[in-house]
Amino acid sequence: MRCSKCGSALLAIGLLACGKSAEQKAADVEACSATRTSVTAIAQCLRSQGGWRAAAAESAGIIRAHELDSIQAQIGAITARADSEHGEEVHACDRVLVDLQDCLITRYGWEEDRARAADDSLWNSRGADHQQQIQSCLGRRGVGTGACLQLHYKWQPRRALALDDSIRRANIDK
Repeated sequence: MRCSKCGSALLAIGLLACGKSAEQKAADVEACSATRTSVTAIAQCLRSQGGWRAAAAESAGIIRAHELDSIQAQIGAITARADSEHGEEVHACDRVLVDLQDCLITRYGWEEDRARAADDSLWNSRGADHQQQIQSCLGRRGVGTGACLQLHYKWQPRRALALDDSIRRANIDK
């Protein structure tokens, strides 16, 4: 009986000595969760690639999946807050009769590409209104279409002049 206790103790010490350190376990969890987010996938990876026991792998998988969910929730909240702020900035610049792109750049420090994309997106969303405005200004005598759009509908000069150029080119091609 005494020998069996010694053998059991030696076996337990041997297993503890062969066990992974906390750093190694953390590295296994990190490696398995780099491309996997579900509890089952993380636990299966830990068992197959890390040599973990099923219960320990399942427990570590649950903890890591919750951590990843929490991180995703925080990223979502930050993104939503940023989208809300950007929406308010676009709305504030759109309310005043200024060039939206320039307003976003000068007032809020937007990068030029992002400001141009927001400006174009808002402009394109109002395409039906713009068509009606163009039709209204096309038939007026004594004033060019672009000038009419700037005076009556507060179009930005760059857009009105681009439309004038387009109309002239279309008339030349006829």
